[in-house]
Amino acid sequence: MKKFFSRTVLLQLIMGAILPVEVLAEPTPPAQLLELDYTAPKSYLIEDIQVAGIQTLDKEAIIAFLGLKVGDTVTIPGPTIKEAIQRLWKQRLIKDVDIYASPIKEHSVALTINITESPRLSAYTFEGIKRKEQEKFLEKHPLVKGKVVTEELIKHTKQSIEDYWIEKGYLYATATITTLPDPTKPDHTQLNIKIDKGDKLSINAVHFEGNQHISSDVLRGQLQHIREKPHLTLVKDMLKQVLTLRPISRKGVLWRPPNFKEYIKYLRKHVVFFYSKFNQTKFEEDKKRIISYYQSKGFRDVAIVEDAVCKQDDALLDVRIKVEEGKQYRVGSLKWVGNYRYDDDTLNQILDIKKGDVYNPSLLQQRLSGNPVGEDVATLYADDGHLFFQAEPVEVGLVGDTVALEIRIQEGPQARINKIVIEGNTLTHDHVIRRELRTLPGDKFSRTKVKRSYRELASLGIFDPVIDILPIPSPADNTVDIKYKVKERPKFDLKFSSTFGGEGFLGGLGLVTNNFSLGNLFRGRVPAGSAQTLEVKAESNFDGYKNLALQFTEPWLGSTKPRQLHVSASRAWKDNIGSTGGSVGLGTRLTWPDDYTVLRGSLAYYHHAYKDYNLLGVEEKEKEDESTMSPKKSTSKKEHPLKSLDGRLHDLATTISLERNSTDNPLYPKEGSSLSLRVRLTPPWSAFFGESDSSLSWPEKNRRKEYHQWILDSSHFFRLFDNLVLNVRAQFGVLGKFASQKSIGPFERFYLGGHGPAPSSIRGKENISLRGYKDGHITPEDKAGYKGGIIYDKLTLELRYPIVTNYLASIYALAFAEGGNTWAQYKDYDLFDLKRSVGVGLRAYLPILGSLGFDWGYGLNNKANDKSGGNKLEFHFSMGVVPR
Repeated sequence: MKKFFSRTVLLQLIMGAILPVEVLAEPTPPAQLLELDYTAPKSYLIEDIQVAGIQTLDKEAIIAFLGLKVGDTVTIPGPTIKEAIQRLWKQRLIKDVDIYASPIKEHSVALTINITESPRLSAYTFEGIKRKEQEKFLEKHPLVKGKVVTEELIKHTKQSIEDYWIEKGYLYATATITTLPDPTKPDHTQLNIKIDKGDKLSINAVHFEGNQHISSDVLRGQLQHIREKPHLTLVKDMLKQVLTLRPISRKGVLWRPPNFKEYIKYLRKHVVFFYSKFNQTKFEEDKKRIISYYQSKGFRDVAIVEDAVCKQDDALLDVRIKVEEGKQYRVGSLKWVGNYRYDDDTLNQILDIKKGDVYNPSLLQQRLSGNPVGEDVATLYADDGHLFFQAEPVEVGLVGDTVALEIRIQEGPQARINKIVIEGNTLTHDHVIRRELRTLPGDKFSRTKVKRSYRELASLGIFDPVIDILPIPSPADNTVDIKYKVKERPKFDLKFSSTFGGEGFLGGLGLVTNNFSLGNLFRGRVPAGSAQTLEVKAESNFDGYKNLALQFTEPWLGSTKPRQLHVSASRAWKDNIGSTGGSVGLGTRLTWPDDYTVLRGSLAYYHHAYKDYNLLGVEEKEKEDESTMSPKKSTSKKEHPLKSLDGRLHDLATTISLERNSTDNPLYPKEGSSLSLRVRLTPPWSAFFGESDSSLSWPEKNRRKEYHQWILDSSHFFRLFDNLVLNVRAQFGVLGKFASQKSIGPFERFYLGGHGPAPSSIRGKENISLRGYKDGHITPEDKAGYKGGIIYDKLTLELRYPIVTNYLASIYALAFAEGGNTWAQYKDYDLFDLKRSVGVGLRAYLPILGSLGFDWGYGLNNKANDKSGGNKLEFHFSMGVVPR
């Protein structure tokens, strides 16, 4: 009997399944077909393979998908043809297939594969949504014209559409997709997509059941994606507590000071500004957070046994979660097994988990490996070369509500560093990177040194903050290779700097590079790659003040030790004042008390020429006073003899500073501290030249600056929890005179208030920021009429929380409270007499603009003689400037 291998026959007799058949064009079978006997299959040699019916597919590709070729031997009927069809069908390119076998010789056949291709997508239309909504959907889930339209494609598209709208809060969104033949293109189809979004549903309330030990309010605080509709009950609850005397009851807020976490929980309960849309995937994540929180409190057997989402009126949802808490477990015995390098007492001290503590598996794992806020056991071993260290906590006993633990340790051998691999530096010389690393070939592996190496590379400012560090261990010889993969920043940056406060605007524009190479410039090469800093900068306040500056820094003078060379020159002028000078400085890294410490020294000289200069700096004050006086009073005002002076001033001073900075990140420090002591002094000119000639004018007797100034600045960073950071900063400064001086002059005095530096005069004002006040607002005056303090102190408390932290941008919000003051005489100094302020702000670091600062501060203690009308909110803005 003659038979041909149509798709129906094959799937019935060979594949054992029945699939629908859609024949678009009846093929013409070969003139002679092979006679088959299913009871006695025979072997045939394939002499030829032909493909028919193809429109867009490639013939050779079809044959390749089949896995058959001329010269193969096949059994007909047999599994070979069945498997070939299966391989072709898996490509999802065809709608129908027929295979014909024609005899050529006694044991040879020619195969003809007749293909009916699946239609391809030519166009699609949406119904039920707006054009902008279509575009946003297609950005994430594009529909490609020309793609083969299969049932799988239609099903996947429908699911993507419904998931997309469900994620946006339309919990009952549906999509209906209809296929239509394209009248203009054969073998093509169009899709009509009809979307019914339904109502946009938000969370009305979250209810918990079965929670006996942990309150519903605390559990709601663990939800990050499922938030109730907005409400503000803070004032109402506080009044209720006051009226019912709850604050002074045994459980009230005044009975014992609440900790910071309790404050956050209280605010989360009574202050909700942003509601959330329901998302099933994120709901599952929040349920895991609830389980994790319960387990952190010792409820190891906790389970969510039921949850439900119920639709209410006005497109709102109620979420109900039922939990079974189980027992609260505590730690019983704790035993270390396999530790030879360190004894039990050392490990217990780092683990800091004792018998009777609440059993918290996640905390236990953190203390063993990956503690974000302190030491862990894995780091202790890894710093001693034990790269292959492993620690596994095992529950070996469960008696009542106590868990007996056994921590099984595999210390492994000590690994030594084999080689350091550096990738990604196209301009920066290898030795510039290697000299900053704390990981050296031959040394024992140390995780702390790897972190320190990252910090040093990030501090260079020539790479993106995301620096990939990949240890490549080799257990066979107990060695490890360390790969540092960096990405260089642009060679030259155009940077803007500006400050804006109560005294106006100061702007600057500079061309700067942190990866300059003076040596390459002299060799005629691209002047980049040596991590030298070169900056050309211009500043102006658009009120007469201008400044041009050039700075150059070599961080490794001689390329053998971290000795820094700094050279600068500047020219500044304003109206009738001109200053020209420069400085040269050296710095070196110390090893005591540790290598975070740097000692710097510099020598600077500036020449000032002035004409009709008001040394007292009271021009603006007098103008304001004169504007409020009557003409009669104004004409009777006596002019101070130091108001208008002509002369020249020589400013020769040396600066010595001792600095230590152990912060973990230059952009957003979470831990560590910075401490600096800076001393600036001039030669004791009065001892050399004297001031006995009373006939000399003030400019003649004071041709040289003479003083010594001391400033101490200490800043500490504490991570409270997660990424919330508290910065505590204290500053103290004092200006002194030499024994041969009669009094302290007007030079280098302290001016408090504002946010950033203001244009300086020949007096060299030390502008200290104090947000909430105008620039220089807190400035005393001594008996001689000299403005500025000779002693000051300042204390700042600042809470920081990151909004964006990645290599493209770093943005964090802050809230601050600070106080400071300055005095014109030592005897007036009072540590507790501080001018206080509070406020909020925002900090951002953008690669193009550099650092940006926005602050809104409210000064709580304005001066008694202030003419500004009393306390008010002050706005401060800075760009590219770090306030002191």
